[in-house]
Amino acid sequence: MKNIVIPVDFSPYANSAARVGAFLARKTYARLHLIHVVAGPENWEGMSVGEQQKNPEVETRMVEDTMRLEKFAKDPMFEDINVVTYVKTGIAHERIVSFAKSHKADLIIMGAHGTGESDAIFVGSTAQKVLRVASCPVLSVKVDFDPAAMGNILFSSDFEEDVTDALDIVSEFARALDTGIDLTFINTPANFVDSDTSEKRMLAIKPKENGVKINRLVYNHYEKDSGITQAARNRGAGMIAMVTHNRKGKPAYSFGITESVLFLSDVPVLSMIVKN
Repeated sequence: MKNIVIPVDFSPYANSAARVGAFLARKTYARLHLIHVVAGPENWEGMSVGEQQKNPEVETRMVEDTMRLEKFAKDPMFEDINVVTYVKTGIAHERIVSFAKSHKADLIIMGAHGTGESDAIFVGSTAQKVLRVASCPVLSVKVDFDPAAMGNILFSSDFEEDVTDALDIVSEFARALDTGIDLTFINTPANFVDSDTSEKRMLAIKPKENGVKINRLVYNHYEKDSGITQAARNRGAGMIAMVTHNRKGKPAYSFGITESVLFLSDVPVLSMIVKN
């Protein structure tokens, strides 16, 4: 990982994402790109001073939030880390995704709401929208998560498709965090697979580079999303990794498995999109 993008809205969730980003940056020597998005014309930077002055509220927010983000970047958690700050205008999730793509981000880290909080806070949120369309992996973090507590990474899949590339990404995390990977197949009544078949699928998926300890687990549960989160708790996992499919255009209330797992999970969820 060379470039990590962290959207900052100055909330406790963004603070948690920043702490995780700083922790990973120290492990991987990555550059952190902190971006804050102000609602306003997307072409703000190309507008003349006169045109900008026709939007005094945006102009004021740009000045104030630039100072606020620069102050945030001086927090002791970023000590000895290469940090760059950006304040942009536009629609938050669109700006974040396009920024990550243009800066060749290897990872986006975002804060996310979850269980015990209002459904409406997550449904239709910037985090949900970014999760659905980002071209790079997205690591979603809950508030007050301690990155030093990261244990094994639980990588859940049905392993019907080739997820070798995704496993290579997860392996990079495992090496950086000096931990192992639990390849996990969730067996449900609605999609039951016998043990021999599930084990063969998992054995067929191997990372390109060795050096990471990989465990293989078949976990039985009535529901896939609850099974994943329960398996993570039982295994003491520090992160859940999942391959998801592009859900751009789907209604916000139509949850995918990854979104449901993120909502239920206590630990960060790493989402890696596979295009349809």
